[in-house]
Amino acid sequence: MFDDSYNGLTLDEAAEKAGGYVDYVPGRPLVIEADYRAMSNYCRKKGIKPMDLTEEEYNMFVYDEPLIYA
Repeated sequence: MFDDSYNGLTLDEAAEKAGGYVDYVPGRPLVIEADYRAMSNYCRKKGIKPMDLTEEEYNMFVYDEPLIYA
């Protein structure tokens, strides 16, 4: 049974770093590539959906190095 911890972090802590929600797949590392909370706030203010972001806008939220939890 999964014990709600992931590389020393709880899933809640990992979700906080990701800006909201994370999904755990056993045996696969958790990779957080962007600040999804900031992206969501930006989209809400602009009145658009995240899928409607331009590549330039999306890149504003991408971390220089993804956060990887193995």
